[in-house]
Amino acid sequence: MLAVTLWILAAITLAVALLTLWSYEEVREASDARDRTADAIAMASTRDALLYLGATREVTLAGLPTRALTEAERASLRLQEFGALRTDPRGGELRLDGTVYRGRGAARFALQDEAGLLGLLLPTSALVDRYLESAGVRREQIGRLRDALLDYIDEDRLKRLNGAEQREYEQAGREPPPNRRPLIPGEVLRALGWSELPAGVRARLPEEATVFYSGAVNLNTAPESLLATWLPGCPQTCRTVVARRRTQPFASGLEVQTVAGVRLPGDPLIDYRVLPSDTLRMTLWGRTGAGWRIHVRFTPLADKRAPWSILAAYPVPRPSSDAPAQDPGSDLLADAAPDRP
Repeated sequence: MLAVTLWILAAITLAVALLTLWSYEEVREASDARDRTADAIAMASTRDALLYLGATREVTLAGLPTRALTEAERASLRLQEFGALRTDPRGGELRLDGTVYRGRGAARFALQDEAGLLGLLLPTSALVDRYLESAGVRREQIGRLRDALLDYIDEDRLKRLNGAEQREYEQAGREPPPNRRPLIPGEVLRALGWSELPAGVRARLPEEATVFYSGAVNLNTAPESLLATWLPGCPQTCRTVVARRRTQPFASGLEVQTVAGVRLPGDPLIDYRVLPSDTLRMTLWGRTGAGWRIHVRFTPLADKRAPWSILAAYPVPRPSSDAPAQDPGSDLLADAAPDRP
């Protein structure tokens, strides 16, 4: 009888333990689901606030202002000669160089002016060569990689000297090139030979490239890791430029040359810009799960069109940066204070 009683007690204890474990897992899963839902809401709210700011604020040399001009400030600018064209920093701008900011709730975000990225919409041979060389690719490989990329992007089926078209892809057991611009930056790695780049270069390329902008480069917003594409003497020259633009953005390509003591490739007055473009890349993420990357073009003055257009949106891994998120300094990106009795 005693043995039977002990077995019953053991069974009850085991059942209680299993029930407790099951309850704990259910509570944990419910808590995770609650956090994911809260993060999704915070990311969507942060995205909408950023779209509103981008469509209603005029950028300055320092980035995207969070505060609208007062009527007095607008009147003062109108009274000044060329006042409407002034783009001097006003203070409190959101930097457009990938700086991490706090968003709504637990959301984080980073804004990147696409004019500060490696333009692969209509790349020149010289630009691709400079990028590959600055990334540490061996000189004897640069010609093959450059021609393969240009053949992948152009609309014809003519093979460059060191390039690759349908025949070369079939010989490698690969799908033929689409002969169009890449739809997202990461697609560039599908060009023949580009998947063999060093792991570090492959990881950085989707962060450093754009397929939605083509034109003058903005050295005020280019990531520090990418500046060596245009600035000789890096990393020291790159650090000098980054340190200066954080306190006082550059007003021209000529000023970059003077401060850095280098000569920029191309024409410093034509090939470089200092104001952000109308195309921005927004990256948003929460505490768990994947982040979202959104490429958006702002057109607030377009006739009979929306003030912005989404060019692409897709999930990306959550950034692994340990840098603390900065305060955006905007009520639009702050959580509303809860009502208290």
